[in-house]
Amino acid sequence: MLPFNALILLTLFRSKSLLSIIGLLVFTILIRLSTIFIPVSVHPTINTPFAQLVFDWLRSFGGFELKTNLIATLFVFFQALLVNYISSSHSILYKDSFLPAAFFVLLNSIYPEQLVLSPQLFANTFIILLLYRLCYLYESKIPLLLVFDAGILLGFGLLFSYDLIIYLPFILISVLYMTSFNFRYWMVAVFGIILPAYFLGVIFFLTNHLKDFIASFQYSLNKSYFNPIAIQFQQGLIWLVIIPVFIFSSFNIQLNFYRHKVKTRRIQLVILIMLLFGIISVFAENQSFMFGLCFLSVSLSFILSNFFISDKRWLMKEVTFYGLIFCAVYYQYFNH
Repeated sequence: MLPFNALILLTLFRSKSLLSIIGLLVFTILIRLSTIFIPVSVHPTINTPFAQLVFDWLRSFGGFELKTNLIATLFVFFQALLVNYISSSHSILYKDSFLPAAFFVLLNSIYPEQLVLSPQLFANTFIILLLYRLCYLYESKIPLLLVFDAGILLGFGLLFSYDLIIYLPFILISVLYMTSFNFRYWMVAVFGIILPAYFLGVIFFLTNHLKDFIASFQYSLNKSYFNPIAIQFQQGLIWLVIIPVFIFSSFNIQLNFYRHKVKTRRIQLVILIMLLFGIISVFAENQSFMFGLCFLSVSLSFILSNFFISDKRWLMKEVTFYGLIFCAVYYQYFNH
């Protein structure tokens, strides 16, 4: 029988144990279970080379929707573990926990549209890996390789979602802040971004599909990157909770900023910069802002976790956390 405090979700996620991992997996499955009972009618736009290849391959098998929903759940779970690993390995928060993973799952499971497999979800894996590589820049003796890795990761992500092009300045700003200005770093980053598209273009050329490859890039030239967010009042209620928590947590991080090591402070500022680009990516999504939330969730999960990591005022924090879960359940089951 589980101890009582393990039944309190925040207490469970504040620890770092095998039980926390199992709890995270169960939490991920349960909060994304609604697609079994209420199928999502919205389908993401697929217009990038890698996304078309992957989704065409998945459609060649039976049970496309059920299978892709399961894949989406697994992707979110393993992405959450990677986000949590970044937090722990670089001591981004003052205490190790599974809260960054839990909030990453929650932020990617608010609306029904987020429960389906999408090109943005694939691309988000490369955004997380990009952040992971950039975190090593400060102490690296050969930062050029890390910058090249970041560029390649962004290049692969672009082949799933063209919206990721807005993260090119994020790489350049992060390199400038974590190391120093060096024009070679910027050139290597751009070269790394171009490389995956170049090799994929060669493959399309050799298979006589170069026209399809070029046509897929025309969308990125025609789309708009700053769109108004069409959100109903009910859909925005959860943000009336998230935004105050974000503000309070950001203020708390600022108060304790100089208590951290120099490396940790720089990584925290890189995450804050990433948050700004995450907000831009929400506005850049043409189909629905909900598909762009996965990019915002990477940086936002760290900041929200900082508010809940302390067990002071634990009842208020538990109620707030359950309130966020209730909103997600309401959107999925009753405001579909």
